[in-house]
Amino acid sequence: MKKVSSVFVFVTLLALGFATTLPGDSQEAPTIRQNQQQVVVHLSHFTDDLHRCFMALKIATLMKNGGADVTLFLDLEGVRLAERRQLLDMTWGSDSTPLAKHYENFAEAGGKVVLCPHCAKSARIGDIALKRHAEIGTEELLGQMLLNADKILDY
Repeated sequence: MKKVSSVFVFVTLLALGFATTLPGDSQEAPTIRQNQQQVVVHLSHFTDDLHRCFMALKIATLMKNGGADVTLFLDLEGVRLAERRQLLDMTWGSDSTPLAKHYENFAEAGGKVVLCPHCAKSARIGDIALKRHAEIGTEELLGQMLLNADKILDY
C-alpha cells in the first residue's frame, strides 16, 4: 500500500471544499462582506487650496454615504478645518455650497475627523477647540487607522 502524502490530502480536501461552493450549486445567497471598507481621506490643505478641501469633503461624504467607514485625516494646514472658530463660510468655483455645509454633511453621515497631534499642537488647537466628530489623534490611533485602511486618498 502506497503512503499518501499530507500535501496531496490537503490539496484534495481544499479542492473538494471549493467544488461544494461553486456558483449554482448552492441555494444560499452570496456572502456579503462582513466589514465595511476602511477609507482614509488625507487632507493637508485649508485656505491655501480650497479646491482640495472641497474635493476631500465631497469625496469623503460620497464614500461614507456609499457604505464605507471613512476617516478624514487632517495634517499641516488641514487641521484648521476642524477648528471650531473657523467659520468655513467660503465657497469655491461654481459650488455655492459653503465649506461648512460640506463638513456638516460628512459629520452627519457619521464620518470621523482625526487631526495629526503634532500639527494640531503647532496650530495651537486643543480638544476643546474642535468641531463635532473631530479628535486629535494619538500615535497608536494614527498607526492603526493607516494600517487598517483599505484605501487612502490624498488631497
